[in-house]
Amino acid sequence: MTKHHASAVFTALVALMSLTQCRPDPPPNPYDDLNEEVTEIDATAPIPEGTFAWLHDRIFQPTCANSGCHDGTFEPDFRTINSSWNTLVWHPVISNNAAGSFQFRVVPGDASNSLLMERLTTFIPNTSGMMPLAVDPGSDWNENQAEYIAALENWIENGAVDLNGNEPVFGDLAPQIFGFGAFPAGTLDAPYNRNPDANYRLEVEAAPIDFWFAIQDDSTPMNALVASLRIAASMDELESAPSYEMEQPMTFEAIDFFGQTSTYGHKVTIDLSGFPSESTWFLQAMVDDGTNSIAIPGPGSQPYLIPLYSIYIP
Repeated sequence: MTKHHASAVFTALVALMSLTQCRPDPPPNPYDDLNEEVTEIDATAPIPEGTFAWLHDRIFQPTCANSGCHDGTFEPDFRTINSSWNTLVWHPVISNNAAGSFQFRVVPGDASNSLLMERLTTFIPNTSGMMPLAVDPGSDWNENQAEYIAALENWIENGAVDLNGNEPVFGDLAPQIFGFGAFPAGTLDAPYNRNPDANYRLEVEAAPIDFWFAIQDDSTPMNALVASLRIAASMDELESAPSYEMEQPMTFEAIDFFGQTSTYGHKVTIDLSGFPSESTWFLQAMVDDGTNSIAIPGPGSQPYLIPLYSIYIP
């Protein structure tokens, strides 16, 4: 090999090594730890009568989601609150009466044009029959049928509001927050507790805190939902409080507000160091699915959500 040739090879090797060493490392995969099993969060709180969560707990799950019926075999899918909501409100019908009178399973504000009510109260020829076709032993439908039908009708006539009191918008339902919990920052093994004697508020330390949220949407994937959190000393100050953007480093499964298992995947860390002892702070979560932007608790939220979205520093 000539001296000139050797020099050229050496120069090429140096250039190649330089390119290799300067190439940036690929960004970390935020879902490397996808579906880590964490079940310590318990955000369960009493469900107010007449809310959609109550309707699911008392009617849809024990009476309609039985084997071979609306258990995911076909729609509506009543296995979870989210699947029930998504397959009822403004959802086009599949079966209909002979006149084709119904367009949607639930029309907010109009029970008479909601197929759900017709299927529960009237036999429609050429369908499987009046619902429910069978009642499982765990259901009290037969004892409370009139009460449950009245509750469903009342919910529809009052706008078929969602879990947070928001009226659904035709074409794309708003995101739903099913629960949230808190941990000392950087941990997932010792969640802060909710106090059942104080309307299930979270009781935390004056330290850096990780808040984890379970957020779902009818049509937008979790990783496309943009969320943030505000914190203030009173509900009136929330609108002007600074917001903290949530990240999505991983997901895990845990119990939500309604005693079901939900996927937690949105996290925000807030440093509460220096916050005074014996103080209460109010939280408001904002979620945007690209079409709908919601704030919870908001103007239409159920009153029981306010303490659920509050923290207390002993």
